[in-house]
Amino acid sequence: MSDHLHSQDKIWSHFQNADPESFAAAKPRLEYIVRSISRRVKSPKPKVLNIGVGSGHFEQTALARGFEVHSLDPDAVAIERLATAGVTGHVGYIEQMSLADKQFDAVVASEVLEHLHDAQRAAGLQEISRVLKPGGWFLGTVPYNENLKAGDVICPCCGTLFHRWGHQQTFTVASLRTQLEHQFAVRELRRTAFVPFRNRGPFGKLKSLARLLLARAGQMIAVPSLYWVAQSRG
Repeated sequence: MSDHLHSQDKIWSHFQNADPESFAAAKPRLEYIVRSISRRVKSPKPKVLNIGVGSGHFEQTALARGFEVHSLDPDAVAIERLATAGVTGHVGYIEQMSLADKQFDAVVASEVLEHLHDAQRAAGLQEISRVLKPGGWFLGTVPYNENLKAGDVICPCCGTLFHRWGHQQTFTVASLRTQLEHQFAVRELRRTAFVPFRNRGPFGKLKSLARLLLARAGQMIAVPSLYWVAQSRG
């Protein structure tokens, strides 16, 4: 495992355990993915693996829908916390998962692939394909066309230059499609933004709609994401 990846472990261990509310903006995105799985998986109790736990909001939402939820994350403390809620946790990395073949109806990797270097990402996608059931679903998101340099910061103690969130790769629709198609049949791939509409007044809903439309058009002011749904060929 690279030193760089270990440094990311420290970043996410801090936020997942000391400041889980830092993931609050992810809630609409994760709830959307849970609903998408519900539409596609016909099993009454879908078996789903989430890679990268964040605050655990995906797991809580999926459990409420009746899913059998598994989580993979390098941080043992975060995994242990989820276990008390009924989640089956696995401490480990996407590129080498200690999980049996062909067992999941769906795998989720939301805001994960941008943290990986090329070899890790290729191995991770192969591992996801391995653990999915034939015809199983792979869903996720990455930032769209991110300017990585704009996220660079320098450590005031050691002078190391690094991306503030540990991002290593930027994606366009075409480049992401190419990477996914090595292992999966891509069913849906588009620019979007995950914005709240419920419990917002008329002006708030207009703001959410404006951001959504701008994101779909690829306007960076809306901070668009790339959302995909892919299917195992196995």
